[in-house]
Amino acid sequence: MMIAPCSVVREAEKKAFAEGRTTSAALMDAVVERLAAALRCFFPMAPQRVVVYAGTGNNAGDAIGLAARYGCPVFLRAAGALSADSERQWQQVADGRRAESAPEPAPHTLILDGLLGSGAQGALRPAYAALVEEMNTLRERCEHSLLVAVDVPTGLDADTGAVCGPAVRADVSCPIGCVKPGMIADGAEDTVGRLLPVELPGIALTPAVADCVLSAGEPCVLLPRRAYSCFKNRAGRVAIVAGSVGMLGAAQLCAEAALAAGAGLVVLYCHADAYPLLAARVAPEVMVKPVASYAEIDEPQAQALVIGPGLGQQTAREAAALHALARSFRGTVVLDADGLNLAAAEKWAFSPNMILTPHPGEMRRLDPRPAVSRRETVQRFLAEHDVTLLLKGARTLIADRSACFYNSTGGPHMANGGQGDVLSGVIGALAAQGLSPLLAAATGAYRCGLAAERVWAAKDYAGVTPASAVIAALV
Repeated sequence: MMIAPCSVVREAEKKAFAEGRTTSAALMDAVVERLAAALRCFFPMAPQRVVVYAGTGNNAGDAIGLAARYGCPVFLRAAGALSADSERQWQQVADGRRAESAPEPAPHTLILDGLLGSGAQGALRPAYAALVEEMNTLRERCEHSLLVAVDVPTGLDADTGAVCGPAVRADVSCPIGCVKPGMIADGAEDTVGRLLPVELPGIALTPAVADCVLSAGEPCVLLPRRAYSCFKNRAGRVAIVAGSVGMLGAAQLCAEAALAAGAGLVVLYCHADAYPLLAARVAPEVMVKPVASYAEIDEPQAQALVIGPGLGQQTAREAAALHALARSFRGTVVLDADGLNLAAAEKWAFSPNMILTPHPGEMRRLDPRPAVSRRETVQRFLAEHDVTLLLKGARTLIADRSACFYNSTGGPHMANGGQGDVLSGVIGALAAQGLSPLLAAATGAYRCGLAAERVWAAKDYAGVTPASAVIAALV
């Protein structure tokens, strides 16, 4: 979905109303339907109740209309008189109660933030600030529950990402029509949570920037389709150089993720001392090949090469062999983990067929200059290196010199070891199946996050999602 300031949405809506193409009520009904469809995919089980925090604008009507679609008790905590369109939505709630005080905590509660719309700026009025604090407290005390912000979380400046006083801590935010710049600003992640964009039907918007947020409606997150006559040698061959004694799991996760992401053939290269250990533990579909030196590796049939997961420290001779392998490989080269550390230490020259996948620490080794914003860090690096860069984080950035994507999937339940190994294997498999480096990286990040969310949702939004579970959910 495009990124644009609130003024772009407001002007587009005014134009549509003035030209008679839609009405406020009709637009609200259409938005509610799309909100319900989006959340149904993310929040498949019916909540036991919904608590709506409503302001005096039409943002409240979107939240109330959404609550009515669940067919369970709805509690309304209103900051004032509802607008006419919001009141109309409230009349459609079959089991609704206006609550004069905060509802008691209960599990499986869906909390909807409809207090303020995207145009709100500055510090909150006391009544709204109190309801924000109440909402956050209810979120903490209700097990297996979600707080969903309709459009922009109350308390966050939608254009700048600034927070003046209390702000909603949403699990999911549903920007309507476009993603507002403040929602992807550094530091806004804990307020915004997972981005679940919702299209604004019938309203034409002009993007303010070329960047966009990856969402379910973007063609670039679709997996490549196969011809019915496809067979393994046409489904992509991935060569992986990974694993060492003590770090075998990284190589296993990478290789098995490449299989799950559709690679027709996966070849895992390792030093001879790690071979018997790796060969005994990886999936039988993975071909494990021992080498005395990485200089022996010759993969003219592979379309993708992954270097790094669990590779460990290398001698100068082996480091030079890996550099030569990466430079000479004609397909897509994915550098991760120790592959990135090696490239940074040896000051490798990068080329357009390479995908770099650093986390923030690895990024600092690649670019040790003083810190700037994450977006500026990416721009600065790409100005000097013609590569595809995937900068991991709560809102992963994927960019080359032509485009920049913000990933919307995943979450803190993925904050554990092995996730990067899985991602590099998935990206390698997608590149081997014909996707460009940029699209392979973008699609891989989106799909890994989506798979992790499926696991997390199945566990009632509790605990963490192990990297091996992400692999299982990819297929």
